[in-house]
Amino acid sequence: MKSKLLIPLTLLVYCNITTASVELGQAEFDKGNLRLAQSILSQQQTSDYQKPLLLARIALRSDQDETALQHLEAAIEQHPNNPELYFAHAEVVAKIAEQASIFSVSGYIKKLKASFIKAVELAPDNREYRSTLIKFYINAPSMFGGDKQAALTHIQALEKVSPFDAFLTRLYLAAKSDEQEEFARLIKIGQQNFAADPRYFYTLGQIYLDQEESEMALNQFRSAANKQAKNLKQEKARYQSLVLIGTLSQQLKRNYDEGQNALQQYLNEAAHHYDLPDKNLVKFRLASIAMAQKKTTLAQRLLNEVITETLSDKLKKKARSALKKLARA
Repeated sequence: MKSKLLIPLTLLVYCNITTASVELGQAEFDKGNLRLAQSILSQQQTSDYQKPLLLARIALRSDQDETALQHLEAAIEQHPNNPELYFAHAEVVAKIAEQASIFSVSGYIKKLKASFIKAVELAPDNREYRSTLIKFYINAPSMFGGDKQAALTHIQALEKVSPFDAFLTRLYLAAKSDEQEEFARLIKIGQQNFAADPRYFYTLGQIYLDQEESEMALNQFRSAANKQAKNLKQEKARYQSLVLIGTLSQQLKRNYDEGQNALQQYLNEAAHHYDLPDKNLVKFRLASIAMAQKKTTLAQRLLNEVITETLSDKLKKKARSALKKLARA
């Protein structure tokens, strides 16, 4: 009798330990301790989908895009009805497609479109999934699956779940379709109804940035950064805006003090999250501004921190190159 009870008890204990270890890996990931999270997760023998999902996100930060893809494709085989995995898969494929040759890019785009569609089918009320699929239909050329009518159909479905998210995608569609009167009309609605929401200004800033209207984009990002965030989505819009203020400062070679303050605020305030900018990349941009301002000591400190902390070999190489440039100056 004892032996019969021992086996299920052992399985229960093992399961609880494994679950706790995956949760510990998640906790370290959330704190930005990616090396420790990877070490914890790699030792676990579990079918919990969070393990490959987290390992894929860590691999992305390490420039190991194909490894990330392998983690997710193996996880999808085990969990074919998990929308989070399909959405993450599409994000990884999108990153790989950006660097792919003209001969292979169409295959990657077909894969990411299929995964976006599957994520929406499995979680039709998820605002993020449907909004991202809408943007795919708007941005992609028709030969690669772009379809503004399909985008409009999904916007109408999104309106039933989240009118504000649907409004943001309508704004994006009008801008990308060069419907100037409709775009102006939607901006007036936004100013009247969403003037306190950083997501409205962040979206508008992205639109102007896509149109290469940097000064107008910068003004919108400033507005977003100065708004109070009442939820996680608004908080992310604020933090993304701070990083873009700093990035534009670096690219336009002006407003350096504003750019430095925005990036430093992001580093001081933002918690680690997989879909927020990598803090090591932000430090590198901050170092670039310091170099432009001839703040050599600050630039050296930031670059050395990047080399020590980042998982990205590409970013390490850039930081070492920048240090050599400082040494020659």
